[in-house]
Amino acid sequence: MESKSCEQGYVGSFSLSKAHLLDPPQVMSNDSTLSPISEILHAYWRSDRWLLLVVVAVALISSATSVAAPYVFSYLIDRLPRGRDMSALAWGFAGYAILLGVASALQRMLQYLSFMTAENLGFIAATGFFDRILRKTAAFFLEHNPVEIQSAAARGRSALTALLQLGTIVFIPAATQLLLTLATLGARLNIQIAAIVVVYGVVAITLTWSSTRRAYVFLNRASEARQENERFVGNVMNAMDTLRYFGSHTWMSQRFTMKAREVRDNWRAYVLQRLAYIAVLGPAVALQFAVTLFLLIPEYQVGAVTIGDMVLFNTLLLQLNMPFEMVARAISDVARSRADLIPLTRLWAAPEERRAFHAQDFTPSAGQLSFEGIGYTYDNGRGVTNVSFMAGRGGITFLVGESGSGKSTIFKLVLKSIEPDCGRILLDGTDIAGIDRADWYAAVAVVPQDVMLLNESLADNILLGRPRNEVRLRAASEKAAILPFIEALPAGFDTAVGERGLKISGGERQRIAIARALYGEPAILLLDEASSALDEQTERDIMDHIRTLAKDVTVLAITHRRGVVSTTDVVVDLTDCGLSVT
Repeated sequence: MESKSCEQGYVGSFSLSKAHLLDPPQVMSNDSTLSPISEILHAYWRSDRWLLLVVVAVALISSATSVAAPYVFSYLIDRLPRGRDMSALAWGFAGYAILLGVASALQRMLQYLSFMTAENLGFIAATGFFDRILRKTAAFFLEHNPVEIQSAAARGRSALTALLQLGTIVFIPAATQLLLTLATLGARLNIQIAAIVVVYGVVAITLTWSSTRRAYVFLNRASEARQENERFVGNVMNAMDTLRYFGSHTWMSQRFTMKAREVRDNWRAYVLQRLAYIAVLGPAVALQFAVTLFLLIPEYQVGAVTIGDMVLFNTLLLQLNMPFEMVARAISDVARSRADLIPLTRLWAAPEERRAFHAQDFTPSAGQLSFEGIGYTYDNGRGVTNVSFMAGRGGITFLVGESGSGKSTIFKLVLKSIEPDCGRILLDGTDIAGIDRADWYAAVAVVPQDVMLLNESLADNILLGRPRNEVRLRAASEKAAILPFIEALPAGFDTAVGERGLKISGGERQRIAIARALYGEPAILLLDEASSALDEQTERDIMDHIRTLAKDVTVLAITHRRGVVSTTDVVVDLTDCGLSVT
């Protein structure tokens, strides 16, 4: 039986989805930035709204007491008896002291409550982000390394908690103090005084906003350079041994230093531009005090303003400049936090695996896997066209051919990592495109050529979160020819394998991967050079084990070793412009 296919120079190990292969970096729009944030905040509101309302209430009461204390003090000052007994006012001053204590206690309480609710927001952001990452396409994990992803999560979480704390500790108290102070100044002193304070506040905040907006480009550049450096560090960590062997230390250091310098220089430019604003704000504060005192002194001379009013004015104005300064600093902090949120929102919004709407109920039966006119073309023009063959039970179906002949493309199509441009893949007559990914992955197991193990126990690496069944665990390990090795270890299945499994050999890692695949008792088993790191005798033994399963499991394997093929197997030979099935 023969059918024809044309394969155009496929490069399997560096394939990306069409949408991402050669795309330049995209600037995040406001919608793509706000959508993930609004999703996080919505979940946070549902989870912690009562505590947040308590925090807001404490912030309002704390601000009110902060304004009430100077008012009470000025009232007491105006009623001080001259040369007479002050016992009548003793309780008043005691109440003033209590009011100060309450204001101070509420401010500290606000800080701790704000921290507590901000930590819950951070928890929701971190868990939500991790859940999103688990849904991403295969191309996403080819484009982004773990260090970059972890850094984006940490910085985004920190930025969100900082923004919440700015709102509860800075903006709400500042707005409350501002309104109450202006009302007090207007009622007790002069509406002109309140107007001058308002003008000063508007000027100060506008200058801050304007200078921050102009300097924001430097924060963006610093954030992008930092993200590139983190991506580079992740790549270096994954290939450290190879880079050392080739004497790449100088190149690594220079590359890291170049981006680190870019981060430093952009932050320096940001700070220098902000310094110009600070130079303007200082004289503005002095001018505000000078003008308002100039207006008050004549009124004091005619008796319209008392000593207590002067004390109240001075205290409130000093106190009011604090919220203005806090808001001004907070605007800068908001800008920095927004820059830190960009990597998280970019990764959050990355494409996810499509789910099959109206998915069919799926229960494998005969396990007949059919490829009908499959075609797929990458953005660089390479791909496969019109591939047709069948893989069934009773033996192993081997895909053979030279490197770049399209074997890995077919595996990616079966695993639904990519979707065909034309044709279809059927299992027992059902198009796998209509099967939900979760159902499909429950029926399919794969043993990759490059095995990645977690820094956990042998059992954890076989189970990968599935319920532990000792009988199945031992049976899968025995079929993978790894059980004697595990039983000889002091800790047995509880032995830790180290980072990326480097405490055990390459052959042992591959056998663990085979046991991992067999533990799930899959309907379809995909082997991508699964025994390439094993000696010939062990490879034959493992393949014999797998053949005993082939009567119940559809096995599709990639191999370059023709010696493992038996007479009961089917060989699909991919060539430069053809496909033969024997």
